[in-house]
Amino acid sequence: MTLTPVDTLIFPLGYRSNVYSKYVKKVEINGAAYLGVVNENTNELEFYALSKKENDFKVQFKVEGPNGVGQIRGFELMADSSLLIGSTYRIRLYVTDLEGNLLETLRTDIVERKGNPSIQLYYTQQPLMFDNARADAFVYARGSSDYSEPGKWSGTMFLKIHDNNDESAEHVFELPSHLYEYVHGAYFSHSSHVMVNDRYIAFGIAFYNNLLIYDLDKDVLLEKEAGSKYFGDALPWDNPTMDGHEEFYVTSNSYRELAYDQENQMLYRLAYQGLDYIGPDGQRRNWDNKPPSVIMINRDFEKVGEVDLPLNTIYTRMYFTHDGKLYLSLNHPDNNPSEDRMVFVGFKPEEL
Repeated sequence: MTLTPVDTLIFPLGYRSNVYSKYVKKVEINGAAYLGVVNENTNELEFYALSKKENDFKVQFKVEGPNGVGQIRGFELMADSSLLIGSTYRIRLYVTDLEGNLLETLRTDIVERKGNPSIQLYYTQQPLMFDNARADAFVYARGSSDYSEPGKWSGTMFLKIHDNNDESAEHVFELPSHLYEYVHGAYFSHSSHVMVNDRYIAFGIAFYNNLLIYDLDKDVLLEKEAGSKYFGDALPWDNPTMDGHEEFYVTSNSYRELAYDQENQMLYRLAYQGLDYIGPDGQRRNWDNKPPSVIMINRDFEKVGEVDLPLNTIYTRMYFTHDGKLYLSLNHPDNNPSEDRMVFVGFKPEEL
């Protein structure tokens, strides 16, 4: 399989919006498709219509007071009329309507995870997931430990809350023990996960070739080969220190984003090749300068292709799937075509 660029989507922004959001997600509300964008500047969710038949709209959230949810960081659509909100207050989740009114507050610190003490993390890739078939919400809840010490990749990874009943919360998805001792540094902590067909949670670790697949029906964890053709697992940091995290990450190979295309039953995984920390111009490079590629994985979790992306052109941290295509942002910081428009190019999977 390969990916072919076929179209471009452009979203004009207001003066208080930003082309760089830390969280974007495609959702369907009453049968209409929208791109939901977290605007941390205004504490709003901006919904951009993906069809000309619908209108854009925003949801404003209060930080404090009777409807207060804190500063929003992530969201998930639970139904056509309700949202699950994760914010800076990392021991609570909030259920709201599409007007920003608080309907329910869920505690996420009732039950302790297996492993190191946990902090509910809402700023990773796709922090919140909702299983419509079972009415289960999943919150990313990795251990809070020193990045320079082993244990970051041990224990359970998700808190599951059934039917908005926080008293029934339990921690699930325990990592394999052979990962427990690895130390890679802070920048390697950016894992990604996605719900597949309301049955599987696919989980990708930045340094690890294999994908971890949690089967919700059978309550078992599988490993599937899903590595890049360019490299293997990233070797652990020999002598981790308080400094040097960025340099170690930039010069190492790594993985980051996962996206699921429901229409084509295709999973996409972003891979990044390491490069010299100091460029030919004498300037430091960062994680947005690493050469990217997209690994294509079919419904049986088998790798079926890998496609290179142009260097310093695609801003891969903003992405979504829609209408059988993978959309990636063109607003790369080093080659940004617009400061007041989000620009996405759509890639369609095709057989070679």
